[in-house]
Amino acid sequence: MGIELIYPMIVSLLGLLFLLLVAIMDEKNYKVFFIILSLNVILFVGLGIFYEQINQIVSLNDIYPIVAYINLGIFLIISMISFYKGIFSKNHYQLFIKSIKKTKWNAYYVVDKKSRIKEMSDGLCMELGFTKDQVIGKPLFDVFNRSIRITSFNGVDTNNRALETYYDEYEKNVRSDQKDENEILFQNYNGKTVMLHTVEQPVFIFGKYKGRISIGEIRSDFDLLSVEKTLKEKQDELESLRLKYIATLELVEDGLFYIDLDQRYLWGSQRFVQMTGLQDQTIDITDYHKYIHEDDLNAYLAVLSSLTQRKQTYKMTYRFLYQNRYIWIKETGKRIFEDKTSNIILGSLSVLTQSSYQKTGVEEMDQLLGESELYVHLDGLIEKKKHFQLALFELSNIPQINKEAGRVVGNMLMGEYLKKMRQTFMSESSSIFRISGLVFAVTLIDPRKMEILRQGVNSNNTFLNLTMNYGSIKTELEVMLGVSASYKDAKTSKEMVGCALEALNVAKNPNYNKNSCYYMDIHD
Repeated sequence: MGIELIYPMIVSLLGLLFLLLVAIMDEKNYKVFFIILSLNVILFVGLGIFYEQINQIVSLNDIYPIVAYINLGIFLIISMISFYKGIFSKNHYQLFIKSIKKTKWNAYYVVDKKSRIKEMSDGLCMELGFTKDQVIGKPLFDVFNRSIRITSFNGVDTNNRALETYYDEYEKNVRSDQKDENEILFQNYNGKTVMLHTVEQPVFIFGKYKGRISIGEIRSDFDLLSVEKTLKEKQDELESLRLKYIATLELVEDGLFYIDLDQRYLWGSQRFVQMTGLQDQTIDITDYHKYIHEDDLNAYLAVLSSLTQRKQTYKMTYRFLYQNRYIWIKETGKRIFEDKTSNIILGSLSVLTQSSYQKTGVEEMDQLLGESELYVHLDGLIEKKKHFQLALFELSNIPQINKEAGRVVGNMLMGEYLKKMRQTFMSESSSIFRISGLVFAVTLIDPRKMEILRQGVNSNNTFLNLTMNYGSIKTELEVMLGVSASYKDAKTSKEMVGCALEALNVAKNPNYNKNSCYYMDIHD
C-alpha cells in the first residue's frame, strides 16, 4: 500500500463519521450522502489493496493531489457543519430548559430509554423530597416509589405499580408522532395531595425510542382547580349550545333573524338570505327598510316601536322587494326585554304562498307552492352550485276535458298526474310548484331522473300523456314540456324560468314535431 493513500483514507473515514453525527443530531437519514462517502471510503480501501496493480496502469502520483484536496474539502465542510450543529444543539437544549423554568409550566422531567432521569425541575424535586443531584441518573419509578404515592392517572384510580407497568408498555408501543396530555394525582413526601399535569412527547433517533420529555405544571390549590373545571364545563356547554343552534338554523324552513336596535343592523340565517335575495347575512337596518314596500313601511315601523314588556311579540305581513318584484312576507318576532345589556328583536320570516286558484278539494294541487316560492327554491339550488334542470309541464287539454267531462274530472285528472310526476321524476330534494292554471314546475336534481325523462320523450312523443277511466268516462291528458338546465342554459332563477318557458312555447307550436323541447336543443 502507498503511504500517500493512508491520509486520504483516514480523512474519508472521518468524513463518514462526522456525517453520521450530523444525521443523529438532525434525526434524518442522509441516504444519498452516506452512499457517496461510503463509496469514497471503499475507493481508497480498494486503491490501498491493489495499489501496485493500479499504479502500473495509471500513475497514482498524478491524480493523488486532486483526490486528496477533494477529500480534504469534503472533510472540512462536514466537520464544520458537525461542529456548528453540536454547539447549536447544546445551546438550544440549554435555552429550552431555561425557557421552561421561566414560564408557568413549572414542572418538567426528561428520561432516557431506560427511564433514567436525565433532567428534572426543582419544583418537582421538592414535591418528591429530593434535590436534583439526588435524582439525576436514577430510574424514575425508583424515585417515585421511595417518595410519593400515586392515586389517580387521567381520572382513573391507580397506584405506583400500575403506572410503572403502563410506561413499560408505553416504551414498546409509542409512535414518534405521539403526544399525550396526562394528569397524575399523588400524595407528596409530606402526604399532601398534588396534581401533576403534563404534555408528554417521546424522543426518537433513527426511528428508535430514546426516551421522553414531559412538560407541565404542578397544582395543589384544588379550590381554584374546581373553579377552572366548572368554567371548562360551562364553556363546553356553551359550545354545545352554539353547535345545536347552528344545526337548528340549517334545519328550520323559515328564515331566522335578529335585529340589534342599538347597533342598527339585522343578521339573518342562510335561509333568510335565500328567501329575501340579500347579498349578505348582515345588513344595516335602514338599508333593509328600503326593500319593504313604501305603503307597508310605516305600519311595519309602528309595530316594532309599539313593543313593550306587556306586549313583547308581533306578527306582520308586508310586501318585500325580491329581484325587482314584490313578494308577500309574513314576519313573526319577539323583543328580548330580559337582556339588560342590549336591545334585540328575534324573529322568523316566511314567504306567503300567493295562490289565486280556487280550492279544488284535491290535496295534491291545493297544497302546491306558487311562483314566488319557485324563485326562492331555484336561488337556493344555484347558491349551492347544484346541477339541476327545470321542467315546465303544461296540461294543455284540461279546458277541453273540463268542458266535456266536467271540472271535477279535470281536477281529479290533474291530481293523478301530479302523483305520477312525484313518483317518476322527483327525488328528495326536488320540489313542484304551480306557476299558472295549467303549468307546473318541477326541479330535477337526480341525474337518473333527468335521464328517464330525456329517454322517455325521445322514444315516445306521448310519453308524458296520461289516460284514465272514471266510470264510463275515458279521457287522455295531453302534456307539453319545456326544460332548461342550470349547468348550460342559465345562471339565475329568472333566466332558468325564462329559458324553460321559451322551450315550452316551442313545444306548443303546431309546426314543431314533438310535444317536448329542451332549451339546449334549440340554442346549440
